[in-house]
Amino acid sequence: MLDALLSGIGDEDRNTLIAVTGGSGAGKSHVVRWVHAHLDRADERYHVLYVPRAVQTIRELLRRIVVGLPGDGGDEFMERIDAAVGNTGPAELQDRLLEEMRFALNWALEPQLPRDGESEKEREAREERNSLLGDTDDLGKRRNGLADLLALPPVNRVLLRKEGRLHRFVASVYEETSRRDGEQEEFEPEDLPLRETGVLRALAGNVDLKGLWEVVRYDPEPALDLLDEALRKAVPRALGMRTSGSGVTLDELFRRSRQLMRRQEKELVLIFEDLAQFGLIDGELYDQFATQPGADLAPLRVVFAVTDAPYNKLPETVQTRITHQFKIESSALADREAFVARYLNLVRVGRKDVESAWSRVQDDSTEGWVRNACDTREDGLPCRVREECHAGFGTVEVSGLGRVGLYPYNDVAVRRSLNNRGKGATPRDILDVCVSETLIEADAHIGRGTYPHDRVRDRFDFTIRRSKDTILAGHVGEQADRLFRALVVWGDESSLNSIVADAFALEVPAGRESVSPTPPKDSPPKPDPGEKPLPLRSSPLPQLFQWQVGDRLPDSETDLYRDLLYRLVRSRLDLEHALFHTASGEGARILNELFNRTSFDFGKDARGRRAGTGKVLFSIGRDDETIRVLAAARWFYDNGHWIPENGVWPWPEGYDPFDLMLALECRLDDWADQVRTAFIERVRGRGLARAAVGTRAVALIAAGLSPASVQRVDDIMTAGAPASTPATPSWAAADRAARDILLNSSIHDLVGEVAGVRQGDTGAAELVDAVELEEGLKQTLRAPVVFLRNVVEEFREAAPVLAGSADTLVTAVEQAAPAQLHEIGTAVETLVLGLEGQEPASVARAAREVGRRALESGFFRPADGWNAFSDALDTLKSVPAGLPLEQYVGDRRHEASDALTTQHWTRVAVRGARALEVIRRSMMATRLECERSDGVSGNLDQQAQDVRQKLGQAKKHLHALGSAEKENDGC
Repeated sequence: MLDALLSGIGDEDRNTLIAVTGGSGAGKSHVVRWVHAHLDRADERYHVLYVPRAVQTIRELLRRIVVGLPGDGGDEFMERIDAAVGNTGPAELQDRLLEEMRFALNWALEPQLPRDGESEKEREAREERNSLLGDTDDLGKRRNGLADLLALPPVNRVLLRKEGRLHRFVASVYEETSRRDGEQEEFEPEDLPLRETGVLRALAGNVDLKGLWEVVRYDPEPALDLLDEALRKAVPRALGMRTSGSGVTLDELFRRSRQLMRRQEKELVLIFEDLAQFGLIDGELYDQFATQPGADLAPLRVVFAVTDAPYNKLPETVQTRITHQFKIESSALADREAFVARYLNLVRVGRKDVESAWSRVQDDSTEGWVRNACDTREDGLPCRVREECHAGFGTVEVSGLGRVGLYPYNDVAVRRSLNNRGKGATPRDILDVCVSETLIEADAHIGRGTYPHDRVRDRFDFTIRRSKDTILAGHVGEQADRLFRALVVWGDESSLNSIVADAFALEVPAGRESVSPTPPKDSPPKPDPGEKPLPLRSSPLPQLFQWQVGDRLPDSETDLYRDLLYRLVRSRLDLEHALFHTASGEGARILNELFNRTSFDFGKDARGRRAGTGKVLFSIGRDDETIRVLAAARWFYDNGHWIPENGVWPWPEGYDPFDLMLALECRLDDWADQVRTAFIERVRGRGLARAAVGTRAVALIAAGLSPASVQRVDDIMTAGAPASTPATPSWAAADRAARDILLNSSIHDLVGEVAGVRQGDTGAAELVDAVELEEGLKQTLRAPVVFLRNVVEEFREAAPVLAGSADTLVTAVEQAAPAQLHEIGTAVETLVLGLEGQEPASVARAAREVGRRALESGFFRPADGWNAFSDALDTLKSVPAGLPLEQYVGDRRHEASDALTTQHWTRVAVRGARALEVIRRSMMATRLECERSDGVSGNLDQQAQDVRQKLGQAKKHLHALGSAEKENDGC
């Protein structure tokens, strides 16, 4: 590169442009800096203007160029820059930039013309750009283009927002900024209000501009590119670099300098470490790059570094004039250890001595110009601790230096540090982290006796193959974490050199040799020598060990551990021994809601939800004991035994089979006990079974079965919905709710699932724990409504179907009770007064005889009512004798439970009372008809007397039927 630059010296007809390209951090600026360092300052053939990459503002960049250019006029230029910036605040400059952009879009930017050989894609891009500029009016100003969109308040506001493109540029004018050559500043979609509805409201009435905005929203990239182009035009005007008057511009300063140097027969060498530093003012430089010497301008010899993406965006006038392009790759990292060691040595020598040594170099042979600090640290003598340091931390052979010590690294630490940067690490990555940041932190912490500190995990590859407790070999205490980090990074999980331990103020416990697994008592049979052993899979445990020290456990691994832990715990619950069936049905549902794979919580960074409130939850921590349990679970899950030699993947180093097995067994037993206890608490022991039996018993009673028939569990579980007298209308809802319960198989099966012994081929419940259930049944029958309410409250979560059904039934009972009790009271009173102590069947027979005689005489009324009268007689006849009517009369303190527990007889009573009313009304109507009939009414008493004589005991019954009207008819 230096030869390419110098070879152009003397060619007065053309410029030399050398581009140094490559990825960010590849070392481009380093190469350019090297070229500058090797230029002969005493060579009078050229003048060097060097702009290093440093923390600076745009004003300082301009000042360095102006001061570096020979000739005058620079003071006036900088005064104008300082006035434009110094007399303006950031907000005002930002607004001025936006206005200059609109001016450029309206007036300065020219439409692009077709080029020979342009592709279809290039043609479309050109036409899109020209369309975005808008239409030119009679005065030459563009209308309905991007400039008009920038004037809209919603667009204007977003462009001027904090952290936007304009804000960042203005900050680089007023504040010191440090930017990497990979950070190419440009407008982004966030600089436009693409998703704000306010733009469309602002465009109301302007169809053309609205259409343009829709185009921008659909594909904003062409508009963003045009905004970048307009900003490049706006910056020189806003900063005072270009004026409409006769003031000196940067272009004019370059021309004057080149003219002066031409007269002096010199050439101008421009060296820029980072072309991206110039950002939006690079157009002034590009004009010079493209301007050939001619007769009056000195040639330019330019070397600049730029990353690949910005290089590809250089103007065509510059790209076509590039003389040489040097691509920098990571060849400097071919020997990464030597690369690090060379810079470690530079740090030890110190900046002042390095610069002094360089200034003494007089020829091109620079090999060995930097001394080896390990050999010369003590005033030219070796470092006093060199031998011990090299023995403990190791050395690397570096060309031109010899053996360079690696302190505070050793060979393992260097490897882990470099590996942590990845295969694509650039020289800059290595220098920034492996040298700069690591040495700064190490120096401070070693001095305080706290190295290696916690951030070492982030600086080095902390991949481990063994668990933390096996690496520490039982060492605990204040230094345990520091010792662990040192053993991993400097000891590669094995042993730590005593010199390294002393340097880091660590006490290494005695006997830190790795622990070998204890062989099993019964050795497995030796394989046949002719058989080839199956290749072992790689161990899955390193990912677990990485998780222990802070890494994230992969989602697939988290899911696998949750699954295998769930299976192992589930297999040892033994709830069947307590008569709880959880393999299927309601028992399985209750258990799965209480305990499932989400019960194992691997922390906030693990995928998936964790078990919620009221569920079993096990926090899986990163402590040594839990890691031991997880490692054991994984081994047993994959292998099914505890024989290290027979595994499908290598036995984890440092673990004993018996210890792992015992740790797993104890933890699984503890977890299983917790799940078992939680399940029994959820179902209230036999409480859920008692609830199911009791709810069925109450449902049978509500459906019309006598409480006396539901005293045994077997009767309750085998009984179906009774085919009793239909419920009265007021009780119909309660009756339906009761029958729904009796038809619900899940409620029926619940008893066998939480209180039954399963035997036989079918696995069905053969025996039920009836003793405890029948004791609970007695309490249920004493207060059935209260019982149902308790079922609802206690089992709303555990057995929602049962609780919901009980809630429906008790609600229906409570709602129906007032009307039902009133209906029962009325019916009882009707029967007591109407029957006068006689059996309903006797009254029915007597009434039928009277009705038949009246019918034969043509006096039965209503004339069409015989069928209803006959049906009522049949109903009354079916009413059983011995109903407890007398006990019910006069007592109005009944509750809902009374309406419930009397269903087995009150249904019949209500129907009988209604039938008696039909009979009474027919007899009254018939009597009235007899009185109105001539010649027959006089014989009514005689007819009645004849009936009384024939029926004997029916006299009292007829008297009862007619007593209600006796006072009015005089009979």
